[in-house]
Amino acid sequence: MKRVKYVIANWKMNGNLASLSLVRHINNHLRKNEVKSPKVIICPPFTLLGTFAAVKSMNLTFGAQNIHKLDHGAYTGEISSSMVKDVKAKYVIIGHSERRSYQNEDVNELREKILIALNQKLKVIFCIGETHDQIKKRKSILQNQLKSLPKNFSHKNIIVAYEPVWAIGTGLTPTISEIDKIHSNIRNMLTKYVGKNSDKISILYGGSVNSKNASEILYLKNVDGALVGGASLNAREFCKIIDS
Repeated sequence: MKRVKYVIANWKMNGNLASLSLVRHINNHLRKNEVKSPKVIICPPFTLLGTFAAVKSMNLTFGAQNIHKLDHGAYTGEISSSMVKDVKAKYVIIGHSERRSYQNEDVNELREKILIALNQKLKVIFCIGETHDQIKKRKSILQNQLKSLPKNFSHKNIIVAYEPVWAIGTGLTPTISEIDKIHSNIRNMLTKYVGKNSDKISILYGGSVNSKNASEILYLKNVDGALVGGASLNAREFCKIIDS
């Protein structure tokens, strides 16, 4: 089964208007090298999302790092899915471990976010992953996190990103064989949950992905791309990962 390949940049709380030069560098690289695969998505802070998404002649796509579970209301500081849609962004990250940890987002709240994002025709990058203390019970942790996915969703609108929490920003990663096995297990979980269409869902790896380990990780049969954190803030480094 041929699945869409992705390289997605999560800038987190980094970047400013001057970062448009970084975006242009990446875009020029894609155009110069006629890169058609993987599909490249950049998720900058909300302050930059509208500005970047409005730039014409882009070979890459933009997404938000989060949305609120409701579409409007008295929720100071929050951003709704319709607002993200309004600035022409097409994707949204939901369930990142930092949101789960710092904002205590649980299975039910994340399901509400996914549903409202899909209702606004946004494509969801849904993150799952275990902490270091949870490694021994990884399977049950991931199975429980996948319960946020609504039943009967279209495989075209959901991307799953596996990020072992203990690997994010630490320079540590599971072994190549471990990554392959974990992704295979996630595929099996999705099959039990959503049926045969699970073969069409792209499963990405995230967690200290860089230009040195990207080729080996992205070569794996069960890995359909990467969700990149810190390395995506360096244009040359990120382009090397894309080329991988």
